[in-house]
Amino acid sequence: MEKASFVFIDEFDAFYHFRLAFEVCKRLFNLDCQVFTSSHHTYLMTNDLLRPDSNFILNNNIIKPLSDCTEKELRFGHNIEKIYRAGAFNVE
Repeated sequence: MEKASFVFIDEFDAFYHFRLAFEVCKRLFNLDCQVFTSSHHTYLMTNDLLRPDSNFILNNNIIKPLSDCTEKELRFGHNIEKIYRAGAFNVE
């Protein structure tokens, strides 16, 4: 991937423990290219990896950044996964 400018990995963490998925993301996001991953792990919804406007939700064929899915002001100290599980992101 050292020559890549864009990397897309669909469901890269399908059989990973959530902590391993987190560590893989940290390494991927430190590459010198644009990286797009998809996942069902809500554990990866954290400010420790990406800002809320860089995390997206696909729902009913509509893709939106997390920051556009809630009226709440999302700050660095917030637990994004907990907010998501509480239903604050207006997704069905």
